[in-house]
Amino acid sequence: MQFLCKPLWVGVLMLGLYLAYAPTYRDSDWLVRVGLEHSAWADTLYVSISSGTLRWVDPSTGITLGIGTPNQVWMLRYIDGQFRAQSDRLSISAQRLAAEPSDGGFVMVSTAPNTLRRYRGHLEWTIRDGKLLTINWVALDDYLKATLPREMPPNFHPEALKAQAVAARSFTFSRLNRYRQWGYDLCDHAPCQVYGGVDAEHPATNAAVEATAGEVLRYNGRVLEAVYTSNCGGHTAPIEVVMLGTRPLPPLRGVPDTDPTGKPYCALASNYAWETFLSVAELSQRFPEVGQIRELQVVQRASSGHVALIRLRGARGERTLIGAEFRLKLGATRIRNLQFELHAEGMGWKLTGRGSGHGAGLCQWGAHGRALAGQSYRQILQAYYPGATLVSLHILQTRARP
Repeated sequence: MQFLCKPLWVGVLMLGLYLAYAPTYRDSDWLVRVGLEHSAWADTLYVSISSGTLRWVDPSTGITLGIGTPNQVWMLRYIDGQFRAQSDRLSISAQRLAAEPSDGGFVMVSTAPNTLRRYRGHLEWTIRDGKLLTINWVALDDYLKATLPREMPPNFHPEALKAQAVAARSFTFSRLNRYRQWGYDLCDHAPCQVYGGVDAEHPATNAAVEATAGEVLRYNGRVLEAVYTSNCGGHTAPIEVVMLGTRPLPPLRGVPDTDPTGKPYCALASNYAWETFLSVAELSQRFPEVGQIRELQVVQRASSGHVALIRLRGARGERTLIGAEFRLKLGATRIRNLQFELHAEGMGWKLTGRGSGHGAGLCQWGAHGRALAGQSYRQILQAYYPGATLVSLHILQTRARP
């Protein structure tokens, strides 16, 4: 992971210990650049301000190019090598263009004038694949406030929400600059984190972000890529088994997620158990190189019980896939988790499984169950990321614009 700032001092707090003298944390010094690939990437975009005034700025010089009001909707396009913003009263063109709020308003943008979304921070634009792509520069915890309610139900226990806040903040830090070739850090959807702007915020998740301000997980001197999953099915998965392109990592090795009686903490979820049917016709269509499928067999399981290798035999030969590739090929809505049993049934195979999501890291429903059982967010994090430490970041330095 590469941080986009000068070296900073990191105070380390072991999970479960009380931080007696918490250092001042200045979230406003950390800016995250979010590429709005899902909500604001098109040939033409529409921009406005919720209240106050909108300043159109050339980020190369800082010069104000124009002022907008809440009643104006600007049409933004890229013409002849320049960004052009046009309203009913004014037209602005520049090789680089940013929109900044003033007087407490939020910049709004969308692909249609009647579906504008509000965003904290300011917006800039780049060209990707010939289309306008919006980049939202936003303070780290403002980003998290617009992410948490899209990743975990806000009605979950407050301690579970705090654990999620720390995991999401750690995940964000670990992935800074992931999309640097396009000028931003993270996208606004999976495989990053779902980011909905101001309209996605919720008081409960906002409180969780504020209560854990500045806290991230660290392992082996680096901020941990603290992945998380909806429901682990009673045992989290080794990351290298369920996520393609990953290597074993002790805090993500997979751990049991059961209470002292052996009951999974995540069993209270409606998506805990599932089943699906894979027909011969469907599998043969998905894997045409094998021909008509005659046999589907689990070859190897991880110690956690997750399918590590699965073999298909058909009229033209056979193919062995790692479990994560098999799930990706058939879709996460069909193969909800790699903890499943396989049984031949009629013209296909019935899969009976537990859990939802890839299964690695923090189990969201399990965190909720643990919190209901009286565990604190520090205890929850310790359970799901064994060996990681909780660190408090301070004396932060603002990242300069590239």
